[in-house]
Amino acid sequence: MPVNRNALVRYRTIDKCLQNRRKKWTIESLMDACTEALYEYEGIDKPISLRTVRLDLQAMRSDKLGYNAPIVVTDKKYYSYEDADYSITNSPLTAQDLGVLQEVTHLLKQFKGFSHFNEVTEMVNKLEDKIYTEQYQQPSVIDFEKNDLLTGIEWLDLLYKHIINQTTLQLTYQSFKARTANTFIFYPYLLKEYRNRWFILGMKKQGKEIITFALDRIQHIEPLPNELYRINKSFEPHTYFKDIIGVTKNLADAPTHIVFLANHIHAPYIKTKPIHASQQMVEIRKEGIVFSIDVVPNFELERELLGFGEGIQILSPNSLIRLFKKKTKMMHVIYNAEQIQL
Repeated sequence: MPVNRNALVRYRTIDKCLQNRRKKWTIESLMDACTEALYEYEGIDKPISLRTVRLDLQAMRSDKLGYNAPIVVTDKKYYSYEDADYSITNSPLTAQDLGVLQEVTHLLKQFKGFSHFNEVTEMVNKLEDKIYTEQYQQPSVIDFEKNDLLTGIEWLDLLYKHIINQTTLQLTYQSFKARTANTFIFYPYLLKEYRNRWFILGMKKQGKEIITFALDRIQHIEPLPNELYRINKSFEPHTYFKDIIGVTKNLADAPTHIVFLANHIHAPYIKTKPIHASQQMVEIRKEGIVFSIDVVPNFELERELLGFGEGIQILSPNSLIRLFKKKTKMMHVIYNAEQIQL
């Protein structure tokens, strides 16, 4: 059964609503949610009718789309999923879906050998694993890194659309350090994932520097279509991250030459999985292997290097040595306290 784009937007919207069990959903509130979603994603400024939503609920309940959604009505008024964990995104693939996936997989495989399409390999592996799982009803044989408790991903689709359309936004954001949320005008440029956490890079209206915000700290996003969108011509997404680990950087920051000694236990891991693309092996010593990297010092770099504990020793620069001495002294104080409260 072919489904048009508008219907898919409505199905996904209803699905998200019914997953939210903190709110009671009437047919009218589902109509309003679908109307807002179609305006947001498709620019359609037309109210969704009662009949359309009733037909959507009927289609989701049936096996025409393969959803068989367990939609129930309580008090003859409120709609919800009988199974709190259900979502149409978890529905099994149909034979037609599997056929399309296999065709796409075969097509993507043609690019696996090209350096410009290195990211395709993981995509193909995921598709092949999904097809195997559905066809043979067997558990997945590839366990990709994921975080089921990740928050903030509900903003991904919305931000992606606004970046593509170059839409100015009003962002309400509260960092971990801030006591209250802050609202400001923001120009979004790039979405970035780092260690299963998503970030948005852009520029404030009153600033000139590229700023990074974590999606899980965003409280509200309001598009401002009548507000002029500004482009930062000095921001180049393809080269912005080449000299950093993680996502934190100022455009004026310059890379620092960092040299460290890894002991014999950690050296093989660092050698086979470099900390950064600039990593070089400087020399082999009896204590281990000396490596160097050229990166902009930031919080993510500190966390990465400190994660090796006693396995590495910073040899230069002196500023980083002093910082690590300070941090290890603080750790020593914590772990040598007379009483540690559990």
